[in-house]
Amino acid sequence: IAWSGLGCSQMITAVQRKGKRADTPRLVVFFEPNGLRHKEFKLRPDAGWEETVVGLCWSCQSDLLAVTLHCTKGNDDDEDKAASTVRSKVQLWHRSNYHWYCKYELRYDGAFVTMVNFDEERTHDLAVAMRSELSSEILVGEYGFAWDTSTVSPDGTAASIDGFLLNFTPFRQALVPPPMYFATITMNAPVVGLSAVPLCAENTGGISWVVQLSDGSICLLGNRRQLEDTLAGKANANDGASPVEIDVTINGECSSANVVARLPTEGKILRIANWSDTQRLSGALVELNDGSLLEYESSPNTSVQGSIAPSHAESLLEPCPWIAGLHSAESTAGQACNKRIVVGVSRRARLYFGERILSDACSSFILTPTHQFLSYATLGSRSQLRFIPLSALADYDPLMGSEENVVTLGEGYEPRNVERGSRVVAILAEAPTTVLQLPRGNLEGVYPRALVLPFVMHLIEKGRYGEAMEVMRRQKIDLNLFCDMDPFNFLDGGVASFIAQVDKIDYLNLFISCLFDGDITEWKYRVPAWFHRSTNNDTEESWKKKDNFDFPTKVNQVCIKMREVMMQFESDGKTSTGTEVNGDHYLLPILSTFAKQSPPKLEDALSMIRRNALSKGSPCSDNKSPLLGERAQSSIQYLAFLADYPLLFDTALGMYDFDLARAVARNSQMDPKGYLPLLKRLRSLPESMAKYEVDIRLERFESALTHLVRSVVTASDTTEASVDLSTEVMSKDDQHFERCLSFIEKHKLHRLGLVLYENNVTCRNKILVSLGERLLSEGVGQAAISIFCSVDPPEIDGAKKAAQICGDWQSFFALLDESIAKDSEESKSSQRMYFADEIANEIAAGMNAVCGKRQGYERAARILLDYSKDVLGAVDMLIKAEMWSEGRRIARLHGRNDLVKKCIDAAVSYGLKCIDDFDNRAIEFKETNKRYQKCLVLRKDAKRKEAAEGLLDAVADDTESTFSMASNLSNTSLRSSMSGSSVGSVTSVSSVISAGDVSTFSMISEEDVMKHKSKYNKLGGGKKKKKKKTPRRSRNRIMPGSEKELNELVGLLKFNCINEDYYKIITETIAFLLQVGKQSLAHALYESYNDLLDQIDESQKARKESADKEMEVARVEARREGRDCDVVPIECEAEINSLFCKQLPSSIQQVFSFLN
Repeated sequence: IAWSGLGCSQMITAVQRKGKRADTPRLVVFFEPNGLRHKEFKLRPDAGWEETVVGLCWSCQSDLLAVTLHCTKGNDDDEDKAASTVRSKVQLWHRSNYHWYCKYELRYDGAFVTMVNFDEERTHDLAVAMRSELSSEILVGEYGFAWDTSTVSPDGTAASIDGFLLNFTPFRQALVPPPMYFATITMNAPVVGLSAVPLCAENTGGISWVVQLSDGSICLLGNRRQLEDTLAGKANANDGASPVEIDVTINGECSSANVVARLPTEGKILRIANWSDTQRLSGALVELNDGSLLEYESSPNTSVQGSIAPSHAESLLEPCPWIAGLHSAESTAGQACNKRIVVGVSRRARLYFGERILSDACSSFILTPTHQFLSYATLGSRSQLRFIPLSALADYDPLMGSEENVVTLGEGYEPRNVERGSRVVAILAEAPTTVLQLPRGNLEGVYPRALVLPFVMHLIEKGRYGEAMEVMRRQKIDLNLFCDMDPFNFLDGGVASFIAQVDKIDYLNLFISCLFDGDITEWKYRVPAWFHRSTNNDTEESWKKKDNFDFPTKVNQVCIKMREVMMQFESDGKTSTGTEVNGDHYLLPILSTFAKQSPPKLEDALSMIRRNALSKGSPCSDNKSPLLGERAQSSIQYLAFLADYPLLFDTALGMYDFDLARAVARNSQMDPKGYLPLLKRLRSLPESMAKYEVDIRLERFESALTHLVRSVVTASDTTEASVDLSTEVMSKDDQHFERCLSFIEKHKLHRLGLVLYENNVTCRNKILVSLGERLLSEGVGQAAISIFCSVDPPEIDGAKKAAQICGDWQSFFALLDESIAKDSEESKSSQRMYFADEIANEIAAGMNAVCGKRQGYERAARILLDYSKDVLGAVDMLIKAEMWSEGRRIARLHGRNDLVKKCIDAAVSYGLKCIDDFDNRAIEFKETNKRYQKCLVLRKDAKRKEAAEGLLDAVADDTESTFSMASNLSNTSLRSSMSGSSVGSVTSVSSVISAGDVSTFSMISEEDVMKHKSKYNKLGGGKKKKKKKTPRRSRNRIMPGSEKELNELVGLLKFNCINEDYYKIITETIAFLLQVGKQSLAHALYESYNDLLDQIDESQKARKESADKEMEVARVEARREGRDCDVVPIECEAEINSLFCKQLPSSIQQVFSFLN
């Protein structure tokens, strides 16, 4: 009897035998603490032996049950008297998925086992005490067991040990959950060891498995039969301290196995594992009990023994019972490097790669060279299936820093969450399938993205589109990956291969419907750096050209190419692989390409449906259109599924095929009461009018105008007839033209109208006049003038109106003279004077806004002088334009001395105003420049603070408390409230708590907290005081150092500098004053301007020097504190630094140099 631990519900274990016969097998039964029986399993004795259970023992985690048996055998044969008749066995049983497996058997011939006990700390360490049959000496053997998660052959067949039975399950065919199995083999003794023959092994004679039995014999198993029961004798061929080489010869029924060599090692063997990469033809990885790694190399010559040498791989931090290795790994660049990769899991569930711990809680792992991943399952509260690229392990350098290695060992794709306690059983080489064994023991097949995506990418790269489509549909991978992996190669030859391999029409439609403009490998399915691309030079060139592909038009390119290929296949009657197809096999995918394009080619799709219906449609009666047949209806119904119903109906209507429109409407869920009367009415109209009505409905106005013009009806024929526009039109035709002209004006179709009425001069002139009026209403006066003048004869009134509106007074007066050419001279003069005064006033007032103010006055003066002979008005206009010299010239020309004096007086007055203006500008510039310097400093400090706060927010710890954050920011937000108080004082704490930026809490005394509002106290009983409203002036106040203040200061500085127009007027004014004898005023104006120039230069220079000094001080302070001095740029700074006033012309300076 044995009690199990907490891990097995504290069950009582006992032995039971049913019946009185001695050969009745024993049962190991289990009882719950309440006495109820709970399952059992049957012991399997050896044939001819009588076995007695003498002991039961549970491991500390209650996952293993050790059963001790004493076996006796009667021996009456004289030949076998020397053989032992006493034997002891220790069997280790394991429960999984409600089934008990006999996983291992320790057999001792001629000895009695006296005690079996598991270690209390190491759950899989077992101590066995035994006494020999011939002596009383007690021997103690210690065993350490390491259970493999699975034993799976390279072809995906898993083997499970259950005593005498060896159960097999091919994962490629089905995931049969244990304890069920696909096939089983019964051995002569319990199985204790098992290994699969790697694919790289040669001359194996069909051997797939090597099995070790508890009696020390080794069996070789093939795919179809057991080749040999016992080939290598008993266990005395190897004493367990060093490995041996066994030469197996299989020749028909004769077979032999001989130990050819012993390979001594410095310690006991902990593990021997084959290299995981299949390129390695021979050899193995050997691990000793102390964790040392060795490499076994077999000799090509069978007569020469192999050798064991220290491994080139880095040793693991501790001995690992489970190891795997790659002999020759490949780097990220795809280059083979002679670097060993050895990964192992210790008894403490730590996953090691050399001296680096990849995971501190790992249940199992697998190296898969075909998928280029190290896959492992983690333990803990969040169990995951994780993946590390093998190329990342190959690039790992222990001499690099930790940050570089973290990037190197970055995972290829996101991990997959699994059930807690799951173990990785196998990863199939030919499929992205991971087989997991859950804690209950059942199996589950999953398809992690880390395996599926590279697997699919390899299939696409190799052109195996059919297999890739099956996997991508099953795993819901975006089908754009077909094109985005290598768009140039896919469009060149991949489309034809894709269509030929994907033979299901639904799959082709699905691919077309999933297309979108964009590169999916840039954001969703990134091609990792460790993905080994093809070595084909053409493919490599395509990968390099991928950046030049026009992805915004990808959908249209793919649809056009697929449509061409499918139509070519239909024309040839077979695909590129030789598969025969009929004439409309790809009809639906072709319709999908039309509907998927941008914009959709629905008209082309409907044309194809109509063409197929008319050419290959089923026979129909005379009254029934082929478009209403079943064949065409199914195609239209599919197209209606892809496109919007109203758009599809409008497209069919726009083809002017009303039978097709009716067929579309029947499959577009449209109300027959809506479309049947419409189609009936359109059929009753003449052809051109029906097309006109359709165009109006679809807002195709240019086409509508064309059909409207063609629908003219002559007086002698009521039916539709072609119109000769060169002939004289009748009154009915005039009405028709007025209708056309109204349509042209409404939809602005003058260009098309001029083309349609090219041969009709009268109609063309009316259209030109309408076009001129339209251009005039749109404010395009110059173009309107040209249009009015192009009318035959020219439309003078319209041209004059356009010239007047756009301010082209030259054209206006030219047209005016042309219009009054036949009038009398008196009439001409009066009209010129009238229009001159009117236009001059308009130009001077700036109503036309086609020129500057000064230029407008100059033009107005010229008009008054040329067409109105108004010298006074012209001089006044020139004075307003500050053109003193020109005004004086006009006055002298006409002998008006009074007007000369008027020009001089106006110039003197203007000069005095300029002197005052210069003084004000100088004072305001200096004050503004000082304010600008201060504001600039504040803006730079604000930007530095914003940058620092942004960096602080980025690196702040989430676990930091509110008070610690407040203390960190005390220099900025709480400096005023915490000044004068110590950090540990109550005042400082209360100030922090009451700070609005840190917390919303406030300190309230206990007295106030205990009060409540009632009739016995006046708490809250008084009237609430109204809050005073903030004055509007203070609300609109500009904050110092704000962006708004800076912009206002910049505007003032630029305004106080003399601009180009002002500079030109000042120059002309000084020259004029010198010419009219006003030298003193001219000199004063000259000196005032130079003084303004000097003060602006001095202010700018002083501000720049001050800014440079402050920058130098900041740099010295930053250097002293050991930090960088950041230069904060301000956008307007360079513009303001370049402000200055131009020097007066050298001619003026030279004059004053002589006069002074």
